Amino acid sequence: MAKLDHNSDGQRSQAGGNKLEGRVALVTGAAGGLGKAIAAELRERGAAVHGVDIAGDGVFHADLAAASGNRDMIAHVLAVAGRLDILVLNAGCQFVAPIDKFPDAEWERLRGVMLDGPFFAMKAAWAALTKSPGGRVVVTASTSSFGGAPGKAAYTAAKHGVLGLVRVAALEGAEHGLTVNAVAPGWMDTGMMRDQLEVQAATMGVSTDEVVTRFRAAQPAKRFVDVREVAATIGFLASPAASGVNGVCVPITS
Repeated sequence: MAKLDHNSDGQRSQAGGNKLEGRVALVTGAAGGLGKAIAAELRERGAAVHGVDIAGDGVFHADLAAASGNRDMIAHVLAVAGRLDILVLNAGCQFVAPIDKFPDAEWERLRGVMLDGPFFAMKAAWAALTKSPGGRVVVTASTSSFGGAPGKAAYTAAKHGVLGLVRVAALEGAEHGLTVNAVAPGWMDTGMMRDQLEVQAATMGVSTDEVVTRFRAAQPAKRFVDVREVAATIGFLASPAASGVNGVCVPITS
């Protein structure tokens, strides 16, 4: 009889565990509401967390749309911590306009932050993540990864594309015990959502309050997703308990 393989991620003794003691995590977009919640969740589970954003207090600053910015942030964490076990690619941005009026620079910015950036980050971190027993990558996708909305060509295209990247990375990392997954939140009450209310209101021809009402009504439970719900799911995917979850995207809608 052929010998059955066992879990090779070096964490057999923690099978089913959700703690992250001794693990080093990096969270991008860590200065925003969701990023802060993710960092807090991982710290609560015991990880040493390093935050990265383009601006903000208490985080390493890097241009996450550029290959050099992603290389710099990975090099920084490795220089400070000596290892990297968990990479959470959460950085995001938004711009709303119809296709014929969509600025070229905004298309490139959104694609850069949400599709090019995750690729460059994974590439720069790959050696460290595959060396780490049970390495983890989690990418913040969106319910826009499965559909579309007027005015959101760049955001929707980037969020569709990142799922393809996740699936390929999951296949390539599997032999090393590295898992790569995504989460897809619905509408959350975050700064990025609030920043687009006026544009959405103008596009729909309604008030900003009506836009909020419609956004909320589109959710199954008629409420916004709490950032802590998303962070908790990411915490699970980053944990030893999720060693058998790879190449999937978890929708999170309230």
